[in-house]
Amino acid sequence: MLENGRISSVQLLLLLFLVEVATSVFYIPAKIAEIGGADAWLSYILASFYGLLVAGVVITLAKKYPLQTFTEYLPDIIGKVPGKLLAIVYTLAFIHLASLISSQGTSFFQTVLMPLTPNLVIDLVFITAAIYGAYLGIECIARENMLLYFSLYLLQIVVISFLILKDLNFNNLRPFLENGFMPVIKGSLLQSPLRGELFILLMLFPYLNQKHEAFKITLLYLGGAAILSAAAESITLGAFGNLVAAHILFPDYEVARYISVAHFLQNFEILIIITWISGVILKLAVFCHSASVAAANVLGTKNYRLMLIPVAMAILLLKKIIYEPGFNLLGFIYGPLWTTYFTVIELAIPALILLIAIIRRKETPQRS
Repeated sequence: MLENGRISSVQLLLLLFLVEVATSVFYIPAKIAEIGGADAWLSYILASFYGLLVAGVVITLAKKYPLQTFTEYLPDIIGKVPGKLLAIVYTLAFIHLASLISSQGTSFFQTVLMPLTPNLVIDLVFITAAIYGAYLGIECIARENMLLYFSLYLLQIVVISFLILKDLNFNNLRPFLENGFMPVIKGSLLQSPLRGELFILLMLFPYLNQKHEAFKITLLYLGGAAILSAAAESITLGAFGNLVAAHILFPDYEVARYISVAHFLQNFEILIIITWISGVILKLAVFCHSASVAAANVLGTKNYRLMLIPVAMAILLLKKIIYEPGFNLLGFIYGPLWTTYFTVIELAIPALILLIAIIRRKETPQRS
């Protein structure tokens, strides 16, 4: 563990919400509405079962090395050379995920606010803010998330849900399971990778004060995320119907734009914009922090902050190569590799490492 920051159970819970919610609002809801139709909301509930599998594996593994991050104890479990190689793989995975987060945030910002602003300018703003947050440490990120993003997120939910309620047509959610359960399962395969991003616990677990509460925290997160995301999709379907919702890339934003009270209270989309931008920056900070810690573990340095600038440059380079022009972003999210890629890094590899650790009886005593 390369820093002394500590986070509480509540802060970890809110970080897990951040990691999913900050980017699950981009692109995914439209495709799930297209696949699942009026039953699309069920896909978000089903996705939590995948998250439960990831949580079981990740927490069981993390508890064997409670004071070390995943990339620190890999060499102890599978050997020095294979462990270092796999640590490099996860360093690159964190960098890739950070580039994906940045691409989604930039795409939204450019589409909605500044279509003529070059991608690089927006990227630099996002990544500079995220790197600064990562420099301050995970404890600072957790506090900022609790005070800023989650407060705005709750305000957004309460205000928009209350004001849109009169305009919802719940007949848009019927007939129930008209096309059977298979479209719901297919839709859940798109959402599951985002629910499974709680695998970041592999890097955050050492900083948790109450380690014995980890599984309870993930259960609260999975239940809460299922309810909130299903409710958000239901509101979109109720407001627009599944045929229109399937063609809206930023549904929550469009719902907020739709609200008008007596032609006086309107323009609530500014609340969405502020919330989403802060969420993207904070989520990006979490993954920049994990990528920098992983890179420091690989190189054997004791100061992860030395890795922040190289990580930021790698994120920008990877984003330029993979996700520009923007069509490549949708190609990855809607493509066949989306679910496979995330399942491998979130579940398959950690499960294999856990199995090896159990067979070889590898662990360190819990002292926290």
